[in-house]
Amino acid sequence: MGKKLYKVIIPLCISIFSTVQMNEEVYGQDLIKATNIIAVNNDKENENPQEKANKKPKIDYSKTSWNLQSLYKSEKHWQKELKDFNKDSKELKNYIGKVTKSKTHLSFALDIKEKLDIRMNKLYAYAKLKQDTNKNSYKYLDMNENMDKVYRDYMKICSDLELEILKLSDKEYKEIVSNNKIKKKYGMYLGDIRRSKKHYLDDKSEDLIANISPIASLPGQVYELFRNMDKKTNLNPSQYVTALECGDRKERKIAYQNEFISYNDNINTLAGLLVGQVKKNVFYSTERGYKSSLDMYLQSDDIDTKVYDKLIETVSKNRDSLHKYVSLRKKVLNLDKVHYYDMFVPIVEPVDNDITYDKGQGIIYSALSPLGKEYGDIIYKAFNERWVDVYSNDNKVSGAYCLSVYDGHPYILTNYNNTLGSVSTLAHELGHAAYEYMSAKNQNYFNSNPSIFTHEVSSITNEALLYEVLIKNNPNSKEKAYYITQYLDLIKDTLYIQTMYAEFEKTIHEMVESGNNVNALVLDDVWGQLLKKYYGNDYEVDQLSKVGWSRIPHFYNSFYVYKYATGCSAGVSFAQDILTNGPDRYINFLKEGSTDYPTNLLKDAGVNLTTTKPIEETIKKFDSLVKELEKTISK
Repeated sequence: MGKKLYKVIIPLCISIFSTVQMNEEVYGQDLIKATNIIAVNNDKENENPQEKANKKPKIDYSKTSWNLQSLYKSEKHWQKELKDFNKDSKELKNYIGKVTKSKTHLSFALDIKEKLDIRMNKLYAYAKLKQDTNKNSYKYLDMNENMDKVYRDYMKICSDLELEILKLSDKEYKEIVSNNKIKKKYGMYLGDIRRSKKHYLDDKSEDLIANISPIASLPGQVYELFRNMDKKTNLNPSQYVTALECGDRKERKIAYQNEFISYNDNINTLAGLLVGQVKKNVFYSTERGYKSSLDMYLQSDDIDTKVYDKLIETVSKNRDSLHKYVSLRKKVLNLDKVHYYDMFVPIVEPVDNDITYDKGQGIIYSALSPLGKEYGDIIYKAFNERWVDVYSNDNKVSGAYCLSVYDGHPYILTNYNNTLGSVSTLAHELGHAAYEYMSAKNQNYFNSNPSIFTHEVSSITNEALLYEVLIKNNPNSKEKAYYITQYLDLIKDTLYIQTMYAEFEKTIHEMVESGNNVNALVLDDVWGQLLKKYYGNDYEVDQLSKVGWSRIPHFYNSFYVYKYATGCSAGVSFAQDILTNGPDRYINFLKEGSTDYPTNLLKDAGVNLTTTKPIEETIKKFDSLVKELEKTISK
C-alpha cells in the first residue's frame, strides 16, 4: 500500500515497446522507466538476411556494458547489504504506533524511511540488472526472490505507518503538515496517502491484501518466465527485428510466423494469465471501492478517466491519416494487402544501414544540442561513464529500459543493432535518464520520482527532436524522405498503436467487470477488430495476427500504454517549442521531478493534456508528414 518503491520492468520487443510488470497492486512510484522502439532498416542488396542477422560485430564490452561495481563491489557485498537492510528496517518498525504522536515523530520516521527507500532502490537495481543480463540463470532468479521477501517485509512496515497517517482526523493531519519542513519535503507523499483514504480498508483486510500480493503478481511473473525462458523461436530478438526489416517478403513472413506461432501454441495459457491479471484488477478495484479498474489505476497520477476516454475518442475520430499511411506503404511496396510483417520494412531506402554505436552517439549529440549544455553534459556522462549496456546477446533480455538509482546514476539497457531505429531507442532512453538525473540533483528523494506519465514525455521529446533535426538538416529529397518515414513510424507506434492497445485493455476489463466470459477466442476477436479499425481496409488481418495481444507484456502493468500516447502528444509539442523558443521551460519541467501531479507540471510548462489539443496537433503533424512524404517520393 501507499507509495511502492518499485515495479519490476521486463522489456520486450513487441511492435514497439517493452513493459513494466507490477509486483504489487496499484499504488506506487516507478523507479524504472521502460520503452522500446522497433528499428526499421533494410538489408544490403544481395546480402542474405539470415547471414546478416548472425554476424557478430567486434565489441569492446569494457566500454559498452554496465559497471555494476559502482553499485556494489561484488555479489557478496550485495548479500551483506540485503541482510543489513533487513536488520536496519527494524528501526522504522519501532515507530509503528508512534508515527503520528507528534510532528517530530513523523519527521524522524520519514527521514528513516527515506534512507531505507534509497537503499532498497539500490538493492533492487543491482539484482534487476544482474538478472536481465543473465536471463537464463536461476541464480539471479533466486537473488530477486530473496530481495522480494525483504521488500515485502519492509512494505508491511511502511503500510502500517501509512495506515496511522490515514487514521488521523482532517484537523490532526492539517496540523502536522502545517510544519514547513514536513510540507516541503514530504507533502506530495503524505498527500497521496490522504487522497486514497477512502479506498483503504480496515486493518485486518489490509493485512490480508498485503499477504496475497505475491499471489497477485503471479500472472506477470509467469508470463515473463514464459517469454524469457520457455518460449522457443529460431531467432533471438535482434535477429527477429532484422528479419522483419529485410526487403525479402518471404523472409519477413517466415520470421513473423516463427515468432507468432510460438505464442499461438501457448495461447490458452497466455489467455488465462491475462484474464487472471484483469480479474485481479477487478478484485482490487471492487474491494477498495473504485468506480472501475481504470479509475483505480489512474488515481495514482491524479488523472481523470476522461483523459483516457478522450484520447481513445480523439484518435478514433482521426484514423484517416494512419489509413493513408498504410495505403501508401501498400502502393510503394507493390503489395496486394499489407500484413503485419510488412509494417517494418522501409518504404524508402535507408540513408545509412550501418550506424555504429560511436556514430550513433554523434547523431544524438547533434540532435539534442537544442536542449543546451547542461543537458548535453548529462548525455556525455551517460556515454562515457558506462551508464549503457549496449548490445544484444543470448543471455540478455530484449527491448530497452532505463533504471534509476537516486544516489548514483541511471542505467540504460538497449539491444543496439546499428540502425537509425536503435539510435532512436537510445535517444528515448537517454530522455528517461536525463529526466531522472536532473530530478535527483534538484529534488529530495520523495520529490524526485517522476511519474511514468511525465517520463514518457521526456523520452518522446528526444525522439521528436531527433527526427525534426534530421529532416531540417537534410535538404536531399531521398534522405529527407527516409527521415520522414521514421518520424511517421514514431508517431504511428506511440500515438495510434498505443491508443489501440489502450482501447483493447479498457474493453477487456469492461467485459470482465460486466460478468462476461473472456477467453483466447474472445481476446483474438477483440484484437482483430481493433487491427482492422486502426490500420484500415488495406491491412490484412490474418488469423495469426489476432494473437498479437499475447506478445504485449505491458498488459501486466495495467493501464500503462496510454501514457505512451499522451507522452507522444506532449513530446511532439515540446520539441516544436524547444526549436522555436529554446529549452528553458522544458529544462525547468525536468528539474521539477514529482513536486506536483503530472498534468499540473505539464500545464505549467505549456502543455495541457487535460484538453485534446496536444493530441490533435500531433495528428495534424502526422498528416502533414504523410502528405510531404507522398510529394517527396513522387518526384
